[in-house]
Amino acid sequence: MTQCRVLSVHHSHYPNPIRFRQGEPLQLGRRDDEYPGWVWTTTPDGNQGWAPLALMRVEADGVQAQATENYTAWELTTEVGERLTLQRELNEWGWVVRASGEAGWVPLATLEKVAGL
Repeated sequence: MTQCRVLSVHHSHYPNPIRFRQGEPLQLGRRDDEYPGWVWTTTPDGNQGWAPLALMRVEADGVQAQATENYTAWELTTEVGERLTLQRELNEWGWVVRASGEAGWVPLATLEKVAGL
């Protein structure tokens, strides 16, 4: 785990983020041009959002997939100067945790890794 400081604000734009569990079937749509490796995904409950291809086994048709890990698309709204713990990096995004325990995804470009925070 790496300690980080927020360099620029990130606001979550998805109030109802998708989530899925390992083994669930998924339907895939367009690929993200801004963040390669992310795909517009529909979950079994009909919710839609961005998810990382790295957490899916994609079928030959390129439209159907199966989740290989549990996932939530929850994004964290951050403030400049805030200190966070980076737990995972994936396709230019990081899963971060506040000291309070609140966690979510933020773009890595909004963070600065800092030793000894």
